[in-house]
Order: sequence, then structure tokens, then C-alpha cells
Amino acid sequence: MLPNPQLKDAYEKIVWVYVYRDFSKSKADRAAERISLRFGVTSWPQLFLADPATMKILAHTGRKVKSFNGAVERTMVKPARTLAAAERVAAAEKRAILLENKPSVGAAKKHIDDEDIVVRTRALEILAAKKPALVVARAQELLAVPNDPFRYAVCQVLAKAADPKAARALEALVRDPKPSLNPNVLRIRAVQALATCGNAESVAVIAPHASSGVYFNGLTGVSVDALAAIAKRDRGARKAVDRVLRASYPPPPKDANDKRAMRACVALAKRVHTARGAKISFPKVYDAESRESLAESR
Repeated sequence: MLPNPQLKDAYEKIVWVYVYRDFSKSKADRAAERISLRFGVTSWPQLFLADPATMKILAHTGRKVKSFNGAVERTMVKPARTLAAAERVAAAEKRAILLENKPSVGAAKKHIDDEDIVVRTRALEILAAKKPALVVARAQELLAVPNDPFRYAVCQVLAKAADPKAARALEALVRDPKPSLNPNVLRIRAVQALATCGNAESVAVIAPHASSGVYFNGLTGVSVDALAAIAKRDRGARKAVDRVLRASYPPPPKDANDKRAMRACVALAKRVHTARGAKISFPKVYDAESRESLAESR
């Protein structure tokens, strides 16, 4: 899209910021990561307009010239009269960099409630690595922070901690992951945590994603695995989980010649079969007939 003469009118209306990450954890990559954390970006590419005074996303522009120009025309901000916003971000950057360079539990505990989300995330990362129990103790509160990377980190701690007290908050994320720039992945992280934290009550929340039949979505398989883990741990969930898994064998692709789709479909079907612990062998040919037989098997 860039450069494009049709964007000429927008060139001087906005300040353009290009953020690139190579995930090397170099000084430059860390700086780019902090920008990504500030806006909750976990997937690329992203194009959006932000208010320089509040650092809030005002509009997503889309990836076409027409949608981009339209977003720029519709989006207005009041000119900043002072440098307060820039100074606030600059000060937060210093606190975040200090946490990166000197990661202590004491500093992390001090900044876990910082006003700046980047500083809070750096503090959370330290606690997750060094004092995860402190994260678990506040998990419900921390899961409510409207920032994807932050909530991802909390879910990862819970997945290891297996704290049943967090189950309801995790279920709420699975039901409605908003606000999120990457709701599917946020659901995946929450379901992975429910695999260790959830119980019989969690089955109904996870079930629609396990039985969706969408074999190109990682959430489907993760949901199947989570249900199996819950059933193994909670006897009261086993009948409900078995009903869901029986319905989770995916329908074969309509186009039998689509090899990629067929491979993905069969892989998911085998994942369901393993999760169920069914006694019959998985068939050599997976089609509508064998799918029905598998669903009826014990």
C-alpha cells in the first residue's frame, strides 16, 4: 500500500510510525516490543490510528487505500497543548527499561500496579518467572486487564499453577475475549489454562470450540485436549466430556481431493479419538461412515 499517490493527502495529517520486530531481544527489538505491548499487538501486520495524548487506538484502517483514507478522514484528535503525554510515556519507558535490565522481585511487586501497561507487563514477566504464586493470588484481577500480551502471560502462569479458583475468570475470557486484537489466541491461552484449572463447570464453555469441526483453527484441538485433561482430573465431568468429544469428530472435507484439508481433518479426528481413549482402532479411511462409527464407539 505504501508508498501510494492516493495516500498523499494523508501524509501530513498523521505521524507515521513503523514498528518491526525480529524477536532477537536486541536493544532495538526490545524497543519495538514495548510499542507492541503498549497497544496490545500480538499478531502482524496491524494498521491503526492512535491518539498521541492517550495512546489509545482510535481506528483500525484496514489494508486497502480506500479504507485507510476513510479512517484518516473520520478520525480526529485535539491538538496537545503540552508535552505531558510525551513526558509520561518517556518516563514509563525508563521504568520499563530498568525492569528489563535489573529484573528484581521487589521492583516487580512495586510496579505490577503501575499506571503504564508496558511497565506492568515487564513487572508481570518478572513475577511469572520468579514468584508465580504472587500472580496466581491476583489472577482474577489481572485477567481483567484489557491487554492481550498481559493476559497471555497470566494464562501461562495459571496453566502451570493449576489453580481452580481462577476457573470462572478464565471461562469468562473464553466466552467473551473482548477487548482484544487477537481474540482467537486469547481464547486458546485461556482454554490451555482451563486444562489445569477447570472442572465440570468448564465443559460447557469449552465444548462449542471442541465440536466446531474447524480443523484449521488451533483452538479446536486445544479445546479437545483441555476437555480430556479435565475429565481425567474430575470424575464428575467425564460423561459430559465424552458426549462433547463424540460430537467433535470433524466432518470430512466436501472436496475429497483437497489433500491439505483432509490431512488436517484426519489429524483432528485422531486427536479426538486419543482424547476419548476409545478402544477401537482409528480407521484407515476417514469418511462420513467411519466418522459415524467412531462417534458411536466406546
